Amino acid sequence: MPEQRDLSGVVRSGRGLGTGLMEDQAVMKKLEVLTGFPVVPGTLNVRLPGPLERGPSWHYMSAAEIAPDWEERTGQTGYFLAPVTVAGRFRGLAFQAVEPGVAGYPRDQIELFCEVRLRAELGLHDGDPIAVLLNETAAESG
Repeated sequence: MPEQRDLSGVVRSGRGLGTGLMEDQAVMKKLEVLTGFPVVPGTLNVRLPGPLERGPSWHYMSAAEIAPDWEERTGQTGYFLAPVTVAGRFRGLAFQAVEPGVAGYPRDQIELFCEVRLRAELGLHDGDPIAVLLNETAAESG
C-alpha cells in the first residue's frame, strides 16, 4: 500500500487568479496531462500548520513548460507539484508556486487542483479544515 503523508490544513481565500488563467484550453490540457485526470478551473488555497518540508515526491516544473508567456501572465517562475488525495476520495495535485519578489509565496501554503469544485462539493468556507494526503509512492514513480 502506498505511503501517505498528511498535508491537511485550513481553507483560505486566494487572489482569485486560477480560474481566469485556466480559461486557456491549452493550459487545461497541460494540467490534465500532469494530473492524469480532468481538473476543474480554479484552485483551493490551504494554509498548513507550519512551513511545508518538500521531500523527493515534489517535482519542479518551470512556468515556461505551461506556456511560453506563463511567467509574464502570473509572476511565477515555476511550481513544485505532487499528487494528493483530498477528503479521502478526490484526486488532486498540490502545488507551491515560486514567486520572486518581496513577500514571495507563503511556505505554509499549498494550492490544490482537483477533479471537483472542492468548495461546492464539500461545502467549504474559509477557516474550515480540509484533509489532504500526499501519496508518496505515486509521486515518486510518476
